[in-house]
Amino acid sequence: MTLNNQNLIALSKFALKAKRHIGLVMTKEMTTNQHYANDMLIKATLSDDQELIELTKKISIELNLGVEVIAAIEAYINSLIAKGASEQCILDSKHFLGKLAQNIAFIPSDGAAYRQVVAGLLSDTAIEKRAFNIQLAREFYAFWINQNILADEISEAHMAGADIHKEELVALWNNIEQEFFSDDETRPLTTYTDFMRRVGVSARDVHIRQKIAKFLTVELRYDDSNPEDTYRDSINRTQHLFLRPDLKAFFLIVSREFYRFWIDHAQNKRRN
Repeated sequence: MTLNNQNLIALSKFALKAKRHIGLVMTKEMTTNQHYANDMLIKATLSDDQELIELTKKISIELNLGVEVIAAIEAYINSLIAKGASEQCILDSKHFLGKLAQNIAFIPSDGAAYRQVVAGLLSDTAIEKRAFNIQLAREFYAFWINQNILADEISEAHMAGADIHKEELVALWNNIEQEFFSDDETRPLTTYTDFMRRVGVSARDVHIRQKIAKFLTVELRYDDSNPEDTYRDSINRTQHLFLRPDLKAFFLIVSREFYRFWIDHAQNKRRN
């Protein structure tokens, strides 16, 4: 794989940062050996350093490797944090997730292949840890499969040449900071940005994430008949605004992050 100078600088920065947290990263292997690169990206995603995690997501986009798995890991860990899981629970989860993620990175995104991987891992797991790991594998499957389904749907929409009113989207993006949001719309936006700050995302990246989340919120306000379908449709309409592959990939990462906060609020609203 050939990278431009900017990408090579980013990869070198990743390797330098990663060395402090996960050990030596060989930059040449990162561009020539997909399995090695995938292992390094997963280890970095499971580190405790938010700056390294952000770098990891950018490198995975540039290498076009492990984007869905990394997004699923981050979303799952964030869900544990949001639910108040203990430090030991998160540590144990990361330990098993590292093995699981390395083994599902190159398999078909279906239940049969996933179960086969899990069964192989459990055969080497101590009996006292099997119940915990089985539960984790069941929970993580939903995060992993949803990332792959979302990626497939967006790709299919792009290939089909979906009818996107791009001029309207550009105008909305340029004026999103002047948009008025109701209290109901503001709650998930605030919860999302507050959480990003708590987990150590930089102020600049929080601002960019907030802008994308606001943009999605406007697109989501016109149809609440089926929240899950509405969210997917909004992403299908919006992702064509981002022409650069790295920006489009970042938009998809943020949309996946924001989804949990938005859907929780939408479901609570429907119950009340």
